[in-house]
Formats: sequence, C-alpha cells, structure tokens
Amino acid sequence: MRHVVAISDIHLSEVEPGTGLWMRYRQKEYAPSVEIAEMIDELRERVRGDELLFVLNGDVFDFDAPYVEDGRSVHHDQPRDAAHAAPFVARILRDHPALTEALGRIIADGQQVLFISGNHDAQLTLPEVRDVVRDAIVAAARSADPAATTEDLRSRVLFRAWFHRTPDGVVIEHGHQYDTFCSFRYPMAPYGAEPGLIQPTLGSLVSRHYMARLGYFNPHVDATFMLTFWGHLKHWARYYFLSRRSQAWIWLYGALAALATLVVRRDPGDRARRADNARAAAAETGCTLREVARHARLHAPPGEDRLWRCARELWLDRALLTASAVALAAVWLASWQHAFGVIASLCPVAMVAFDKVRPKPTLEDNWRTVQRCARQVAKVHRARAVIFGHTHTPEGVREGGVFYGNTGSWSAAYRDVACTEPLFEERPLVWLKLDNDDLEGGLCVWKRGSFRHV
Repeated sequence: MRHVVAISDIHLSEVEPGTGLWMRYRQKEYAPSVEIAEMIDELRERVRGDELLFVLNGDVFDFDAPYVEDGRSVHHDQPRDAAHAAPFVARILRDHPALTEALGRIIADGQQVLFISGNHDAQLTLPEVRDVVRDAIVAAARSADPAATTEDLRSRVLFRAWFHRTPDGVVIEHGHQYDTFCSFRYPMAPYGAEPGLIQPTLGSLVSRHYMARLGYFNPHVDATFMLTFWGHLKHWARYYFLSRRSQAWIWLYGALAALATLVVRRDPGDRARRADNARAAAAETGCTLREVARHARLHAPPGEDRLWRCARELWLDRALLTASAVALAAVWLASWQHAFGVIASLCPVAMVAFDKVRPKPTLEDNWRTVQRCARQVAKVHRARAVIFGHTHTPEGVREGGVFYGNTGSWSAAYRDVACTEPLFEERPLVWLKLDNDDLEGGLCVWKRGSFRHV
C-alpha cells in the first residue's frame, strides 16, 4: 500500500530570543517542530512495510519573518536571492533540530520527503537553498542509518516548485497561485527581471513591512489582525499607547512601501518565459505541456497587475479619501468657500457608496476562491485527489468521486498575545492510502499522540 501524507503552513522562522509578549509566537516554547516530530515518528510506525510520501506542502519556512541578530529580532527587506536565503534557512533548521531529525528518520526508513514551494518560501525554488535543506536532512538520516549512502539518501528528498502529481493521480500544490496577492507570474522560476531574484508579492511585502513589525499581532491567525476600527483602537490603547512603537506609522509606511515596490518592480508578462515555465513544469512533474498550460490558465494575475485591488486591500483608498476630506475641510474653514465644504462632505459619502456598489472581498472570500480552483485542477489532470494548503483552513470532502483536501496549518497559532489559547486543539493533515484503484483516507487530525480521521 502507498501512503501520501501532507501537512503545510508551518511558517518556521528563527526562534525569537525574548521571553516577553513581543513576538511570543516565535519563541521556542511555542514552536510546533517538536510536535511535528512526534507525529512523524508515530506515522512511521503506522506505515512500516508500506510506501510513504511525506509532503511538506508549502510555507514550511517563512523567509519573510524577521532575522535574529545579536540576540534580537531584526526586521528586514533583504533581497530574495540565494545569497541571503541559504544562510537564513540554515539558521532556521539549526533552531528546529527536532523537525530535521524526524525528516531524516523518514528517509533513513527508505521513504520519501517532498517539499513544495509556497508563497512565503518561494526561495525553495533556488538550487542553493534546496541544497542546504537536503544536506541537513541527509546529515540527520546518516545518524539514523550510518550504512546508507549519501547519494541514495539525497535521492529521497524531493522538491517541486509549483505542484506534484503522483502516479496514482493525486495532485498536490500549495494553492497560492489562485490568490492574486500571493501568486507569481512564473511559478517554476518566480523571478522578476533579474534571474535568481524572487519577485515580491503583496503578501510577502505586507509580511515584511507591516505584519512582522507588529509583534503583538500573530500573523498566522487572521482574527488577531482582521479587526474593526474599534478593535484596532482598543489594541493600540492596550499595547502601543505607552510604548515608543507607532502602530499607525507602521501601517502607513508598510502599505506605501508595499504598493511602491509592486509598481517599481513590476515585470510584465513575456511569452517566451511563459513557454519556458510550462516546459520546466512538464519536465519536473511528468505532465504533458497541454495539461500544464491548462493548469496555468487557472492562476490569478499577480498583484502587480491589480494595483487598485491591492490599494484597497491595504486600506489606502480609505486613507486617501479621508485625507482629501480633511484637507478640503481645512481649506473651507480657512477660505469660507462653501464649495470646498460640500466636496469635503462628499468624500465619506463616496467611500460608503463605493463600498456598497463594489464591496471589498473579505479574506474568507479569497480562501473560498482558492478552494474552488481545486475542482478545476482536478478536471485538468483527471485527478483522483487534489490537496491544497495556503488558506490555513482544513478541508476534506469527496465530490464526484474526487477527494478535495486542504492541509490547514501547523503554525504557532494562538488566539491571544500571551499564547495561552491555541487556535486549534488538533493539528490537521491529509492522509491518503492508495492500493491499485482504491483510494482511502482523507482529512485527519493529530492530538496528544494519536491520529483521528475526520
């Protein structure tokens, strides 16, 4: 029997050296790597004698998280290239040895480990970064099985830049290509004009310039930062009012920096590069060019092609209208030209009217769009199962004889800043069991040393 087991969205970063509330979710005590290692060891016992493909389905590493330098977290916007990414992932692996050792035990068993790139770890498409990850796992495996050859062990650590299709017809990909804020124009080589330099997405830019700088938010839990106006005001009063940090300035700087980068770094489409992307995907996955081309047509345009939507997502449209209203009101008060007062009063009316006519899609709307695309991917590949991640929302359903799954998240997700209330009591994974024409299993959860099918 063959087993395909997938987890995703671990968002490992360097361990936060502090002990206070600031970035507590990054502190060693709250990292999920030990729990994942325990799950892996139990899984190895369950599948002993069978074939296992263990899939880390994207956003395993968070290259947009702060660095740790001189004993403190440092926010950065370093180039997204191998020179910076390779040492960064080495430091992440150093801080989470339990995971590396557990993955090493998988390949020492003769099984396979597969990494699929996500939007926060697109740097896994870079050969130098892959080498660092593969070497760390192989070194751990040599400790578990000194008799195994390095070449054999290295062959069991696989990477996919975009998606993977098993011989059994299971298609696995992270899913960010259907999210305009996180998609890349060329997922096999997600570079801009300069080869080897990852093109920034809105999601990456917001993570670096905004979310990573607000240590009292948990970027892995939407509810901690998707607040109402009064919710943000309460959060500011509690955590920022008496501090030197300015939540408003961080938002304004982050939003403007993100939008400006999308404009400056925009790299328009190129037919030759699209063709190269398709050929590379076909070569890596074994699919036909026609299948790859049909698959690629499902992708959302990258954020750099939808600047207005990005501006709305960053709330810059509301900021612009509010600033215009304030400026016009000031001119009116200074000049007593009533036309300025009338126009100023129309700004908030226009904002409300536009939101009624063209409401801004919610984050939940975005996630539902991603999940709907799984159905179209299944048609392209005539798949028996399609597994996504990205949304942090577990799913496991069967429709028309096809299984659709989402691997949810294993990130350090807590409802509160103090990390006392876990968002999930159980950790999700997709576990499929394949035997010739039979496909069993589906969405599972791991809790306190045991698996349970959902």
